[in-house]
Amino acid sequence: MSTTSDKRDLLPRAYQTEIFERAIKGNVVAALATGSGKTLIAALLLRWTACQPNQGGKKIFFLVPKVPLVEQQKGFIVGQTAGLRIGGYIGAMGVDLWDRPKWLKELQEHDVFVMTPAILLRLLTHAYISLKQISLLIVDEAHHVRGNSPEAQIFHHHYHHTDRAYRPKIFGMTASPVWSPKNPHKHIADLERLMDATIISVQENVAELNQYSPLADVAIIKYMATWQAAPRDSLWTELNDYDILKDFIELEETYVSLESRYQHALDHLGVLAADRYLYTYLESRISAVGLTAQSQAVLGDISKLRNQIQLVRSFLEKHKPRFDIKVAKYDRIVSAKVWELAHLLGKYKSDRLQGIVFVERRDEVKVLAWLLPRLQDSEWISCASIVGHGGSSEVASIGMSVKAQEAAVREFREGKYQILFASSVAEEGLDFQYLSLVVMFDVVKNVVSFAQSRGRARKAGSAYYAMLPKNHPEMEAKFRAIVVAEMSNTSLLAMKRPDKMDVDEDDDDDDGILSETERRARYVTSKGAILTYSSAVVLLAELCALLPTDEYTDSLQPKYSGGFQSMVSLPPALPIPRNALDYVGPPCKKKAEAKRAVAFKAVVALHRFACFDEYLHPVREPPVGIGEDADGRKVPDVVVDKMIEVESLTPYDNPWKEGAQLWVHPIEIQGRTAAGLLVANELFVDTLLDGREMGPVRLHRGILLSFDSEQERIKHLQLVAEFNGRAIDLSITSRPLDIQNRAVYIVPLDCNSSTLVDWDAVRRLANPATSSILWTPQTHLDIEGPILARHRRRHRAMLFKLVRTDLTCLSPPEPIQGHWPEKGYKSYFHFYEEFYSAHRHGNSPLGITEDDTMVEFIELPKARTVVQRAYVPIREIDRQHTVIAPHRAMILFPLSLYVFHAFTILPALVRHIVGHYRTHEALKDLNLPPLDQGRFVEALTLPLVCAGYDYQRLETLGDSCLKLATTVHVFNRNSISNIYLRGRALQRSLYRFLSGERVLDGKLWTPPTANVTYDSRGRPLTKQTIPRKSLQDCMEATLGVAWLTGGMEMVLKVGTELDLCFGGTVPWPERYSRQQREAPQEVPAALNSLMEKLQYRFNDIWLLTEALTHPSCPAKETPTYNRLEFVGDALVDLFVIKYLFPRFPDAPPGKLTWTRSAAVNNSSLAAVSVKELSLDKYVLHGAPSLEQATAKARAELEAMPYSDVVARYWSLQPPKVLGDLLEAVIGAVFVDSGFRLEAVWAVIDRVMSPMVAELHPDLPLDPTSEMMQYLAKRGCTKVRFKKAEIIDSDVREYVVRVLVHETELVEPVPAFTRPLAQAFSCDALQKALEAGQVDLATICTCKEDRVNTTEEKEVRKYLGRADDDPADIPAALERIAADSDDEGAIQSLLALGNLDEISGPPGNEEEEDSE
Repeated sequence: MSTTSDKRDLLPRAYQTEIFERAIKGNVVAALATGSGKTLIAALLLRWTACQPNQGGKKIFFLVPKVPLVEQQKGFIVGQTAGLRIGGYIGAMGVDLWDRPKWLKELQEHDVFVMTPAILLRLLTHAYISLKQISLLIVDEAHHVRGNSPEAQIFHHHYHHTDRAYRPKIFGMTASPVWSPKNPHKHIADLERLMDATIISVQENVAELNQYSPLADVAIIKYMATWQAAPRDSLWTELNDYDILKDFIELEETYVSLESRYQHALDHLGVLAADRYLYTYLESRISAVGLTAQSQAVLGDISKLRNQIQLVRSFLEKHKPRFDIKVAKYDRIVSAKVWELAHLLGKYKSDRLQGIVFVERRDEVKVLAWLLPRLQDSEWISCASIVGHGGSSEVASIGMSVKAQEAAVREFREGKYQILFASSVAEEGLDFQYLSLVVMFDVVKNVVSFAQSRGRARKAGSAYYAMLPKNHPEMEAKFRAIVVAEMSNTSLLAMKRPDKMDVDEDDDDDDGILSETERRARYVTSKGAILTYSSAVVLLAELCALLPTDEYTDSLQPKYSGGFQSMVSLPPALPIPRNALDYVGPPCKKKAEAKRAVAFKAVVALHRFACFDEYLHPVREPPVGIGEDADGRKVPDVVVDKMIEVESLTPYDNPWKEGAQLWVHPIEIQGRTAAGLLVANELFVDTLLDGREMGPVRLHRGILLSFDSEQERIKHLQLVAEFNGRAIDLSITSRPLDIQNRAVYIVPLDCNSSTLVDWDAVRRLANPATSSILWTPQTHLDIEGPILARHRRRHRAMLFKLVRTDLTCLSPPEPIQGHWPEKGYKSYFHFYEEFYSAHRHGNSPLGITEDDTMVEFIELPKARTVVQRAYVPIREIDRQHTVIAPHRAMILFPLSLYVFHAFTILPALVRHIVGHYRTHEALKDLNLPPLDQGRFVEALTLPLVCAGYDYQRLETLGDSCLKLATTVHVFNRNSISNIYLRGRALQRSLYRFLSGERVLDGKLWTPPTANVTYDSRGRPLTKQTIPRKSLQDCMEATLGVAWLTGGMEMVLKVGTELDLCFGGTVPWPERYSRQQREAPQEVPAALNSLMEKLQYRFNDIWLLTEALTHPSCPAKETPTYNRLEFVGDALVDLFVIKYLFPRFPDAPPGKLTWTRSAAVNNSSLAAVSVKELSLDKYVLHGAPSLEQATAKARAELEAMPYSDVVARYWSLQPPKVLGDLLEAVIGAVFVDSGFRLEAVWAVIDRVMSPMVAELHPDLPLDPTSEMMQYLAKRGCTKVRFKKAEIIDSDVREYVVRVLVHETELVEPVPAFTRPLAQAFSCDALQKALEAGQVDLATICTCKEDRVNTTEEKEVRKYLGRADDDPADIPAALERIAADSDDEGAIQSLLALGNLDEISGPPGNEEEEDSE
C-alpha cells in the first residue's frame, strides 16, 4: 500500500471518496492498485471515526505487515490529522519485553496505534487490551489475513469471539485479494468471511482511477539458465579441498544450508558473485566466532580456534583482489542471467532512470548491488539495496536495521541511486514515486506479488519485466496465468454481489485455511488472556528461554517429535513434577497443526502448574509497583517523587498557641542540673532515654510552670526566645533563624527557687543592655565560678583561664597550638591595629591601647551531633583552643558554663527525644513485637540527619533477612522489589516515624518548629521532606533490628506486621513439611564422600542429587539445581552479613557492603566450592567443555590463598557453575533439615570459615571504584566510559576507554570481557595519576564549573546547605564516596545527580564503532 511523503492535507479524488463513503457504512476491504492512494482513504476514515460522539475513549489500530511501513504510515497519518496522539511500534523497540504497566501507560497516552499485526496479537493474547476497546481496525495489505498469520489469528481467535455489538469497524486495503489464479472466487469468499467485510473496488469512477493509477506494460525477458559446478580456482573449492569449511562451521545442517545458498548464487549470478557471497559470510562468521572468545579463554584452549581463523583468513586474503576487478563483457564468471539484466538496464540508460529490481534471496540482493556497477558498460549505474531484518538461519545474510532501511529508501527517493535491488520487503507499502522500471529477477510466485511489484512502476509509460529461463514453457505459462488473474480481479469484484458468490465448495485447495478444531481451540484465563494453538508455540518457547543457562548449556527449548500426532518434551530445568515434562497431542491432518496442538496442551498444563500467570506471562519476578504479591494481596500504587513531603509525629507541641502549657524538663549533665528543656507538653522520659547512648546526660520528668495570666506566659516565653537566640548564636550556629516560632527552648534553672527557672539569668542575656558588657581588668574578680566571654569579632564562646601578668599588649605574640592569627606580627597591639582595622573589616575600631591587660581564654567547641559526644569536660580542652587577647577585645557573656553545655547538646538532645518518641509510637501503631529500642531508633534515622548513626548498616543486614524470608516463602509456594517495599511503607504510614530532621551539619541547625498539626488521636505532627528511597530502606533496617533482637522468628513477626509477603509468623520448621521420597537401597559412594565433607547426613538423598544437576544434564530423574541455588544464595548472603555485622561494629555501611561483596560473588564461592568440597568433581552435566573449564578453574583457584581471592575476586573468571553448586548444596541442606537455620549455619560455618576469616573492611575496592574515589577526593566528577571491540588476527577482545573531561589520558587495556577491560583501564589510569605521569590539574575544571551548577546544588542539598553558604565540595564528595554502597563511589556520586557525567557499572557504557 503506497502513501505519499508529502505531509500536506491531500484532497481526495472522486474514486477515493467513493470508497470512503462505502467504508463508513460497513466493514470493507478496498481492492485498489498499488499507488492509488488507499492510505489517504484510511486516514479519512480514521479522522471520521475519531470525531464520532460514541468513540468513548476507544482506540484506533492501524496494522501494517512490514516494519519499515510503521514509521511511514504513522508520519502520513500525523500529516493528515490533528489533535490525535499517534504512536508507532515495532519489535526493535523491545515491545516484546514491555510489561503490562508499560502497555497500559501507552494505551492511556495515545489514540492511534500503528504497528505490525504480531504486536496487536500479543496485546490481545495477554489481555492488555480487548477488541471491545477498539473502534476502528485498519489492516494494510489485507491479503495476509489467511492461514496462521498474525492477522488471521486476530480474526480467528479474537474478533469472531467478540460480541458483534462490540466489534470494531474493519477497513482493509489490498492490491489483490487473490493469491492464486486457481478458484479466485474461493479466495475472495474466505477473506470476506474471515474479516467479516465486503471486498470492494471502484465502480463509479473507474476512468479517473485509470488516469491517476496507470499500469506498467508487462514484458518477459528470457535468459539461458545454466547449472555449473564450482570451478577449481573458486574460493569454495579451495576451502573444501582443505576440509576447512566443515571443521570451521561444525554443524552439518549449517554447512548444507551454506552449500545450497552458494550453489544457488553460482547458478543465478555466476562464480564471482557466489564467491563474493561466501567471502562476506566468512568475514561475518569470524566476527561471530570472536563472540565466543570469552568461553574459549576460560577453557584455556584457543589454539584450535586461532588456527582455524588464521587458515580461513589466509584464503580470504588470497581471493580478495578478485573482487576489485572490472568484469569484461560477457565474461563467464558472471551468469547469463546477470548479463541479460545489465543489457536490459542499458536500454534505459538515463540520468533520470529510477527502477527497482526485485530479488528473492536477501544475500543475492546485496551481491547484485555490489556486482552490477563492476560490469563493463554498466559502470554508470548507481545501486543501493534494501532487505528485511533477517531470519533465524545461521547462514542467512545479516538483515538491515530499521535506520539502515530508512536511509536506503530516503536516498533512493532523493535520486542518489538509480537502481534499488530489493527483497520482498519493498513490494508492500513503501512509497516510491515515479518509477519507470520494475524488474522481477526471480520467478513471480503469486498474484499478490505480481500486483504489488507491478504497482511500483507508476510513471506513465513505465515497464515491468519478468525474467524467465529459456526452455521452461511451464514457468512462462504460470506467469501468464498470474497476469491474467490479476487483470480479471477488477471485473470479478465489480460483478460480485455480497449476497451471491459462485464458490466451488468441493475445491480441495485448503492452503492457508485452519481446521475447525484449531479455530475452536481456545483457553481463557481468569484475567481474559487467550491461549490458542498458534500462540501456544510462542509462549512455550518464551517460557523455556527464561530458564537459566550458561555458556556450557544449549538453549533450553521444547523438543518436538512425531508427524501428524506430535509429542513435546520439556526441559528438565522446569520446576514441575518429573512426570509432567512430556506431552502427546491429538492426531491432526497437518504436521504443523499437530505441533501447535501439543504445544497448546502443554501450555494449559503449565498454566495449571503456575508456570504461567493469569495474563499468560511466564512466571518470574513480577512487574514492580503493581498487581498482587505472592499471597494474592494488592500492592498499593506508589508513584511518588524522589523527594516527598510527609507529616511525621513529633513530641513537641506548639508553646505559642493560646492556652498552651509550659513544661520544664531538667537536664542533668555529669551530675549537675543547671538547665532545663522547655516544651509545651510533658515528655515521657522513662521510655525515651537510653543510658548507653546518652552517656553523662539525663533528662528528668517535666515540671509544669504556672503563670498568673496568658499575657504573662507569652511575655516570659518571649524572654526565653530572646535568651535562646543569643545563646544559640555562640553555642550552636551564628546563622540567623526565627527563634520566635520554635517548639523547644533551653532555660537556666535555679533549683532553690520556687519558680524553678532562673528568670534573672534569662533577662540578663535577653536584654541587649546587659548581654554584651566590655571586659575590664576587674571582671574576673567580681564573678565567682567559671566565666564565659566572647571576642568582639568572633562568634565563639570562651572560658576565662587567667590574667597574663607576664605579657603586655606590646609583647611579641606567644606561640600557641592550632590556629595562631598573630603569627608574624611585632606585638599583640600591632596585630589588632592592623588586622582589625576599620578599613579592613568595615567595623569601628576596637580601641585597643598599649596598656591593655592581656587575658588568656579557652575557646569552647560548638554543638556536636551525638549526645554522648556532645559534652566535653574542661580537662579535655587542650592548648589548641587557647586565645590570648587584650581585655578590650573581649565581652563578658552572662551565661553559666553549665547552661552553655546544655545548649551544645541541644540539637542532639532534640533529635534523640524525637527518635525515641517516634519508635515508641511506631511499636504501638504498627503492632510490632518488642524490639531493641536503641537499634530501632537507628533503623528509623535517615543519613541526612547527620546524627552519627543512621539506618544504613541495619539496612544492609535487613536486606539479607528480607531476601531469605521471601526466598523461603516463594520456594515453598515473587520476589519483593523496592517499589513493593515502598508501597507497604506508605500503606503502613511508616513515614510518620522516620527521623529526617538534621541534627547539625556545619553551621546549619534549625530548632523544631511550632507549626504543627494534629492526627486523629491529638498527637502533634510536623512536616519534613525525606527521600522516597528512605521508605524501603527503613523497612529493611527494621528487619535488621528484628534479626538482632530475636533472629528469624522475630523477622517473620515484624515482616508480617509490616504486611510483607513472608507467609505468616509460624516458624519455618513448623510451617513446611516435605514429602519424603523413597531413598535408594544403597547411597552412591560419591555422595557418601560429599556428605562426609559437609559433615551432614541427608535424609532425602534426591535433594543432594538435585543440587548437583547442571541444566545441561539430559536426565529427567531430578530437576536442575537452579531452585536450590536460589535458596542457597539467600542463605550465604545472610550468613556473611551476620558474621560481619558484629565483628566490625564501626565499619561504615559502604565498607560493610563492599566487604560482603568480596565474599558473596562467584569467584570467592567457586574457590570454596573447589578447595573445601571439590564440587567440580561431583557435578552432573552433559557438556564436555564444562569439564575443561572447571579443571582450569580448579588449577587457578587451588594455587591462590583465600586472602588473594577476596582481594582480587573481580579479576577472576571461574565458570559460574562452581559458585552455583556451592549455593545449591547449601540450599539442599537447609531444605533437607526441615528449614532449620541452625543446621545450615553449622554447615556453612564449617565450609566457608577459611574464606570469610580473610574478610575485613579495608579490602581494596575494584579498580573502577578505586579510580572513581581517587578522582572524587580531588573534586573531579567528569568521568565516563566508552566501550569498543578489537578484532585482531586471532580472536575478539574488548576495550573500555576511560574519558576524563572527554580526554583519554591512558591507553585502554584489552581483555576478553568488558568488565575486566574496564577494570584494567581504570587501574592503569589511577597508576598513571599516582605516578605523576598524568597531570589532572591541566584538564580538570570541576572547581570552576561547579559554581552555581546543578552538581553543586545537589551537593548543597545533600549537605543541607543554603545556596549562599560556602561548601567544600571536594571534601563533601570525598566523604560521601568513602561511605558508598554496593557499587562503590560510582553510586555515591550518582546520588549527587551526576548521572550525565559518571558511568555506572559495566554495561552502561556508550557504544563505539569496532576498530
